[in-house]
Order: sequence, then C-alpha cells, then structure tokens
Amino acid sequence: MTNIKLGKLKSLYYFIMSFLIIYMSSFFILFVIERQIRVYNFNELMKSEQRGVNIQIDYMGKELNNILSDLYYLHHNFKKDLLENNLKPVSNSWSIFSNQKRYYDQIRYIDENGMEKIRINNSQNGSYIVSNNKLQDKSDRYYFKETSKLGPEFVYISKIDLNKENNKIEIPFKPVLRLSVPLYDNNKFKGIIILNYLAKDSLDTFKHLATYSSGSLSLLNSDGYFISNENINLEWGFMFENSKDNSFEKIYSIEWNNIKNSNNYIQLITKNGLFTSQKISLDDKIISNNKNHINKIVFDDKNWYIISHVPRNLKNNSIFTDDLKSLLIDVLKKNSLYFVFLFFASSIIGFLIYINRKTYKRIKYYSEYDVLTKSYNRRAGIIKLNSLFPSDERRTFLVSLCFIDINGLKDVNDNLGHKMGDELIISVVETIKSTIRNKDFIIRLGGDEFLIVFNGINIKDTEKVWNRVLDKYEYINKNEKRPYVISVSHGIVDYDNKQKSQVDDLIKEADQKMYEEKRKIKKDLDVIK
Repeated sequence: MTNIKLGKLKSLYYFIMSFLIIYMSSFFILFVIERQIRVYNFNELMKSEQRGVNIQIDYMGKELNNILSDLYYLHHNFKKDLLENNLKPVSNSWSIFSNQKRYYDQIRYIDENGMEKIRINNSQNGSYIVSNNKLQDKSDRYYFKETSKLGPEFVYISKIDLNKENNKIEIPFKPVLRLSVPLYDNNKFKGIIILNYLAKDSLDTFKHLATYSSGSLSLLNSDGYFISNENINLEWGFMFENSKDNSFEKIYSIEWNNIKNSNNYIQLITKNGLFTSQKISLDDKIISNNKNHINKIVFDDKNWYIISHVPRNLKNNSIFTDDLKSLLIDVLKKNSLYFVFLFFASSIIGFLIYINRKTYKRIKYYSEYDVLTKSYNRRAGIIKLNSLFPSDERRTFLVSLCFIDINGLKDVNDNLGHKMGDELIISVVETIKSTIRNKDFIIRLGGDEFLIVFNGINIKDTEKVWNRVLDKYEYINKNEKRPYVISVSHGIVDYDNKQKSQVDDLIKEADQKMYEEKRKIKKDLDVIK
C-alpha cells in the first residue's frame, strides 16, 4: 500500500509540474515580448517628447527676433522726431504700426525723468493713443531703471511677468515681455523706447502645441517658476506672495537640481516619471539672428526652460519599462483570454501526463510485484537480489537466503476453497514482512514458494529472525481459530564475497534444505482442523 500511495503522489507531482512548466514558460515568453514592445514604445516616446520640446524652442526664438527687429525699427526711424519733441506724428505712426502688429499691449516713449510722453494702447477695437492726462510716471519701474543704465544701441529685455497698472496686477492677466532701448542725444540720455509684447498669444500657441505631447509641457523661467502649465493655478507663482511654493523646484526638487546643472538638454527617468528638458538661452536665439548686436543685449532673465513631464500614474504606468508590477499586470490583462485557454490546455496536458504516469507506474508495479502478496515477483526479485552483489570483489559483503514453502496449501485449496488458500498465503507473507527489517525483502518464486533475502546477516542471525516468524504463526494457530493451520518449511544459506557461488546455486541449496525440513514436517502434518 505504501508503494501505491507513493506512486499516486509522484503522479500528482508530474501533473502539477507539467502544468506549471507550460504555464510559466508561456508567461515568461509573453513577458519578454511585452517588455521589448514597451522598451521600443518608450524609446519612441522619448524621441517624440524631445521633438515636441524642440518645436517649441524654434517658435520661441522666432518670436523674440521679430520683436527685436520691431524695436530697432522704431528706434532708428523715429529717433530724430523724438529728440526734436515732434511727438504727434510719431504717435500716429506708432498707432498704425500697433494696429498692424496687434501683439503689442503698449508702445511707449518715456523721457529721461521716467514720465510717459507717448503711449499706444492695444484694445479689442484696435490701437489708440492715450491722452496726455492719462500718461503716468514710470520712474520707479525696474525696466526704466535698468534701461537708463545702458549705453547707446543697447537693448534691455525684461523677464516675462504680468502687467501692472497703478501698481496692481491687471485682471484678466496680461503676460508681457518688455524690450526697451535707451535714447541718446550726443551721449546724453533722453529717455527710452519700450515695447510691451503681449505674450498671451504666444503662450496660447505654446499650450496648443503642448496638446500634441504625451506629457504635460511647461515653460519655466530661470528660477523654476511656471510661466505656462496645463494647471493654470501653478502659473505666475513669483507674482504673488501666497504662491511662492508653486514652482517646479519646490514640487520636483531632485529633478530641478539635475536640470539646472545640465548644460542644455537632458532626459530623466525618476520615481515621478519621464522628464524631457531643454534650456532656452535667449541670447543665443537672438544673437544668432542679429550678429551686429552681439554683446549689446542685456537680459533680466535670459534662460528659460521647456520641460515635458510624463508622470507615473494609472494612465501611464504601462509606458515605463522599469515598472515590473505594471508590466506583469499588463501581460495578464492583454493575454487574459489566452491564459484562460492556456489554463485549460495545460490542465488537459497535465492530466494526460498524470494518467500516463499513473498507468506507467501501475504497469511497472504489476511487472515487479506479485498481485496477491505485494511482494517482488520472481523476475524483479532476482534482479534486485543480483544488484546487492558488489562489482568490487574487495568489498565485504554478506547475504542470507531463506527459501520457504507453505505446507498443505493444496489441501486448503481443495477442501476449503481458493479464497482460504489465498488468505493462508497472505497471512504467511504479511507475518514475514512484519518481522524482517526494511532492507530485507521477500520474493514470490511461484505458487507456495518464497525467498526471503536478508541483507548483511549470517545463517545464525537469520535463524533467530525465522524463529520469531514461527512464534507469530504459532500465536495465530492458537488464538485466531482459523479452519486451517499455518505451517511453513524453510531452508537457509548464506553467502559472502569469499565464495564463488552463483545466485541460482544458492537458491537451489536453500531449496534442498527446505525440502529436507518439509519431508519431516509432512509426516505428521494435518493442515485442516
């Protein structure tokens, strides 16, 4: 029974292993394929985000150069009239110019004392000249102070910020970039010409182009504050006291440190996602198209940053190649039907292997064991016995063979029936099995003849074991009131590697000894009670 249970466990083991091997190998192949696809897609995403950032940079550079060209035009063409205080024709010309351009919130001439002399305002109905009584003193504004410090032909470009009127931020917000040039008469400072470039259209274009990006595209100033972001609540944090923490540096400090320390372009993959950053050096953009004005442009904030951010979230988890958990989940989701099919297919294959192994074990068992007694049959038993003999004759080896024969089996079969005969055989064998050691075994040679193999003991010790077997038979005969008597004849021989006998010769010798005992027992034996 132990061998049968062990065989069932082994068969079940083969079933489970076959299922796991098929299932896991398929999963591994799909995992590798999915990862390669994800790596390819992620590389394409990185390239796409880089292209998106570069498009924005090209656009920003062209805008700045157009504004600078306009400033040079106003300066050189109207300088004489301004110095001669011939302001009315200048105002009219500037109003027409503003109407044509439409992207200047204000065009102004401010005298050496900081007082506005000409101001052209832009409105929905077109440009108009501001009356003299509404002109303001701008002597305290940073852009006037900075421009007045410059020499002839120099240009001052301010930081981009929100326009203020009467020291209050205009509502709705007006993002402006100011470009100004000082006006000189014989090296004497006479005022400034300043353009308030209305950056709203450019920033709207920036946001429109950003919609083609897979990530969130932001425009930052050199301090890391958002000039443009899909979340408008983050924009212009530097303009308000209660929004100073709305900066890229505060939100993504590690990433910002890497971006600021990079020379120009950088792509980062962090726990917060993919960051693609390009620094915009405004002086490079302008000087490359205005070579005559090298070293004559002063920037209040000359470095901007365009940053694309693809965050790690539920939507984008399947993008990142280093997210093992989402990769495993993706494999299961995308191939769920396949895995259901694979489960059933693997189960069927595993079950077939289980049946095959079970059938093989059963065939093997019945080819080696006697069905009735569960002991070795003659063929398998002799093979096992021969395997005990060492190939190296120098090794010490000892084995004892006990040939037994069940007395009166024919009489029990004839008088009590074969069922009782089988019971007698089983009782004889089970009693022997319960007495011998684990390394000893019994072979059914045929019919009522058996061979007990005692590994490592001599005739004397084997006789002691046999006497214990006989005591058990005697106990059964006295106490179980069976209709027959258990009687067994035996003959024992031993063998060591000093002898040269063959196995068959040893069995014959044990058989002869058994028959000598059997002749003596049969004279007075009556197996039927």
